[in-house]
Amino acid sequence: MRFLSDLVVELGSLSGSREAIANMPSGKLTSTTASGLRWMLLGAVATFAVQSAYSAVMSRLLMPSDFALLALAMFMLRFVSYFAQGGLSSAIVQRPVLDTRVVRASFTLGIATGLAAYAVLWTLAPLTIASLAAPAELTSVCRVLGLTFVLNAASSTATGLLRRSMRYRTIALIEFVSYVAGYCGLGLTFALSGSGVWSLVYAAIGQAGLMALGSFLAARHDLRPLFDLDELRKVAFFGAKVSFVGFLEFLTISLDTVLVGRYAGMVALGHYNRAQLITALPLHQIGTAMGKVLFPAFSRIQIDHERLKKAYLDSIFMTTLLFVPMAAVIGVVADNLVSVLLGDGWQRAAQLVPLLAAIGALSVIVYFPASVAEATGRVRRKAVIEYLHLAALLLGTGIAVATRAGITSLISAVLVSRLVQHAAYLLWMGRMIPGALRGALNAYAQSCTVAVAVGLVVAGVDRAAGEVAPPVLVLATQFAAAGLAGALILMCGTSLTGIRVARERALIPASLVRRDRRAAACE
Repeated sequence: MRFLSDLVVELGSLSGSREAIANMPSGKLTSTTASGLRWMLLGAVATFAVQSAYSAVMSRLLMPSDFALLALAMFMLRFVSYFAQGGLSSAIVQRPVLDTRVVRASFTLGIATGLAAYAVLWTLAPLTIASLAAPAELTSVCRVLGLTFVLNAASSTATGLLRRSMRYRTIALIEFVSYVAGYCGLGLTFALSGSGVWSLVYAAIGQAGLMALGSFLAARHDLRPLFDLDELRKVAFFGAKVSFVGFLEFLTISLDTVLVGRYAGMVALGHYNRAQLITALPLHQIGTAMGKVLFPAFSRIQIDHERLKKAYLDSIFMTTLLFVPMAAVIGVVADNLVSVLLGDGWQRAAQLVPLLAAIGALSVIVYFPASVAEATGRVRRKAVIEYLHLAALLLGTGIAVATRAGITSLISAVLVSRLVQHAAYLLWMGRMIPGALRGALNAYAQSCTVAVAVGLVVAGVDRAAGEVAPPVLVLATQFAAAGLAGALILMCGTSLTGIRVARERALIPASLVRRDRRAAACE
């Protein structure tokens, strides 16, 4: 992930807003931004490692129906949480001038919207659950889990202040410690005591509570409420726009959970939830880390069109070359991966992994054009694309439901809608940045070629040893083969634009590029 850090170094070295960096020297800004991304990526990798172990243990302690209940509950909570938080954290980060009154107004809005949204959830949960034909227990699960977005809304101001001051090391540490204590502490303890789905609920509440407490202690902002309507309106206006676009994105990301649960059944949803976790989790962690650091950096170079174009295309070439082959490897090792991580009884989940891996890779790669859209102030264009994405999703899933084609067809519809979203972004970026469309298509062509080659190597390992060796050994060998193939590509893939860019920026380990004889051997 070093290339992402160095990309931020380039982005951070420019200043698109004098006010934004008036109090920070350019060199300090560059090093702080790069250090911030390194810390966020380190936290993402550490959290992923813990989450993988936690998921493996919980999958053996709980039933698929427990995870299905949680998935439906989280869908309902996320539906409300976008209105509960109101984009307040982003409003704090983007505010040109920040004083105590703005902070107090943001905190007041967070408390008010969080409590109001929780009241709405408490009242409407039974009716919504009845319309979904979900188990009655889901009502209690939702009402208790609702405490998490009250905590998140109340702490959104503190989180925004930490992001604004670029205290990414603090954020990464708070997120990691709260996850370990909440999920691995409370979650596993209650699961071992036989609490079922409630162990997942208590884990989520514990993590949210510790995250809120840590953010408050780190930011130490004024907790006095402010009831100035003019100040409240100013803070709420920007946050409302961000929340609306975020809500559209939420619908396109999470609607599949409801559709699978409603039309494929709770057991199928449980398998879908676990398959989605082991495929999307590493990609989601990386994407989240990027989102917390790179968006402000893109914002600062929005007026320098040539630098923005170069940063966008370089990032597309390198990220597609990383994530598309990664998705291919996950798809090929699906059977062994599910067997090792989830254990027996989850074979149905393995069938869903390849499609979900492709969806996960697309979800991360699309972050770059989406971030450019928001960073340059084109929020309405971004909303139009998300409307198109949602329409494609509803049309595709509607066809799958009408034909009763099953869960695989539902997920295929999700994948097609993601491809529609990508096409819309690529066409729009091609109009916005001359040459961007051709460059992006070239990036996808190169990454898909590499993905096929690496996928064939990994599949060959499974064919050779899959019937005579245990799954854990075959999986380790497959990952080793993928790693070896990746190293060879780094050494010999000089015809790949992403590799050339990485070499120009000294992002590839020196041991792979220093010796001329290695390049000659490749020829």
